[in-house]
Amino acid sequence: MLVPARRHDPEWMDRPDNRKEDLAGALADIRKVNRWLGGSRVVVEAVRPYLRADGTTRILDVGTGGADLPMAIVQDAARFGRRVEIVGIDRDPSTAALAASAAAGEPSITIREADAFATGFADGAFDVVTASMFLHHFVHADAVRLIREFRRIARRAVLVNDLERHGIPWAFIWLGARLTRRHPMFVHDAPLSVLRGFTKAELAAIAKDAGGERAAVRDRWPYRLLLEVPA
Repeated sequence: MLVPARRHDPEWMDRPDNRKEDLAGALADIRKVNRWLGGSRVVVEAVRPYLRADGTTRILDVGTGGADLPMAIVQDAARFGRRVEIVGIDRDPSTAALAASAAAGEPSITIREADAFATGFADGAFDVVTASMFLHHFVHADAVRLIREFRRIARRAVLVNDLERHGIPWAFIWLGARLTRRHPMFVHDAPLSVLRGFTKAELAAIAKDAGGERAAVRDRWPYRLLLEVPA
């Protein structure tokens, strides 16, 4: 079948005992793929209409990984003369440390170690909450809890970029990761991530169950889905 059943096998990156050097290798491969396929562009373009012309836009990036998305948003905002303050969070201390190192030269980005289910931020603390390639790590009920938490924190919108589950991108990344000799963690996790991805109906159902009845799910190339939930 071109749209296989959704899988919930654990990804290596989700383990609590990963070595920092293994996480660094996998995150470097993710950064390369995002650069080749424009992965950050989905959220960067979605954030753009929310950038304030009369002040600073506060953004929370959940599951920030290597801080690729915050860096891309800062660069895009600067092109339009907009100011942003971005907090990137990750629950894994090694990943958070790697993200902080990657963003060390950018004063508008702060990295924190935090749990996405209980961020500790006040209601409406940020204009926009983003999560890229993050939600597929969770079963439906937990994804609903996350979107509900994100909606509580966001004043204007929640923007989620994730994988569309389909046989074509699975085959592409399965073969490509092996032929290009990517890091073993990436080789294991990347194809599995596709199988843990969503259909449009599944993402819409998550948003609806989280109280986001006005949410929209849009197709983005290549085999990405953008979920936009107005606050």
